[in-house]
Amino acid sequence: MGKLNDFAKENSRFFKISDGESIEAVFEGFTIGKSSFDPERNVVSYSLKTDEGKKIWNSSSPRVASFFDKVSPGQTVRIHRSGEGTNTKYDLTTVENAGSEDDQPEEPEPNE
Repeated sequence: MGKLNDFAKENSRFFKISDGESIEAVFEGFTIGKSSFDPERNVVSYSLKTDEGKKIWNSSSPRVASFFDKVSPGQTVRIHRSGEGTNTKYDLTTVENAGSEDDQPEEPEPNE
């Protein structure tokens, strides 16, 4: 990506990743409202904490909603995008114990 695209991504309040890109974010919650593109349709706005700050991800996908229905606020998720435009698919997984000290192996006791 170019410098201006990086600037736009960092300064936008909306979540955006490119084809083939993955990101980890902390799920903070969601709201349901009217789509700005089609007022007859509802959209879910997911609040995510990323390295660039708090971002909003709008999606009307039932598959995405079913995934996040099982995710608790504060849980880390990994989102991978495949495809572009109307051929986009998101692979969603939870990240267990991300950054937890409990995941680190214990140091062996020194031999005396």
